[in-house]
Amino acid sequence: MVFSRAEIELFQQRGFLVKPAFFPTDTVRRVGLWLEEMSRTTEPRGSEARYYEKSPVSGRNLLVRMEHFLGPDYPGITELLMTPATLAAASELLGEPAYLFKEKVNFKLPGCRADKLHQDQSAGWNAYCDFFLTMAIAVDDNRRDNAALTFLQSGNYQRSLMAPEWKPLTESDPPYSPPEEYCLIEANAGDAIFFDSYVPHGSPPNTSQRARRNIYITFNRRSAGDLRHRYYQDKWASYPPNRPADARSDSAYRV
Repeated sequence: MVFSRAEIELFQQRGFLVKPAFFPTDTVRRVGLWLEEMSRTTEPRGSEARYYEKSPVSGRNLLVRMEHFLGPDYPGITELLMTPATLAAASELLGEPAYLFKEKVNFKLPGCRADKLHQDQSAGWNAYCDFFLTMAIAVDDNRRDNAALTFLQSGNYQRSLMAPEWKPLTESDPPYSPPEEYCLIEANAGDAIFFDSYVPHGSPPNTSQRARRNIYITFNRRSAGDLRHRYYQDKWASYPPNRPADARSDSAYRV
């Protein structure tokens, strides 16, 4: 087993769990080099979807997100990330075998905006099923000044939507209030943070000169079926990938 009974109980109580050094140093190095290579081009090399936004700080057009990259177009990266340990961890926390739902990289380059406090489930996910698990992989060290993630740590949240779909829970940036209910996770490269689709979380803007690249891999229970293709077809119809010249403003809330 990947997790102890105590860790699973902590996850069920708080909605998130940190697993230090879940990925080896060499894996993180190779993934980081691949992301650097991908960020130097603006045209997709495979099936990945790229999203660009205009920085509210610098005015530059920044690559903020890349999605849909796991699979046959990038077999090396898929093998590095979708390991037996990854699938076992997801299955243990879901309580049954896990299916891949979606994946993304948040590049969080210097000048990137804050991500408001939100629940992932509010991004239209109820159309697919009512519970998901996400594994956040720190490719870079996450620190306060480069937009480390903040989670509600008290467990004091509803396992249902707490605001209308597509709406954040507050317009404020971290630190959230009351401060004793939240924790900022200064993860190291290679750490994994597992969290459910209802726990409130967010991150401040990146005010440093360092990127904070995190990979997010989201799973659903096998009993809900294979939902990935339908999800991406729906998403690209309503929120298609774009290019630097078509960079969007930072006002749209998307997960």
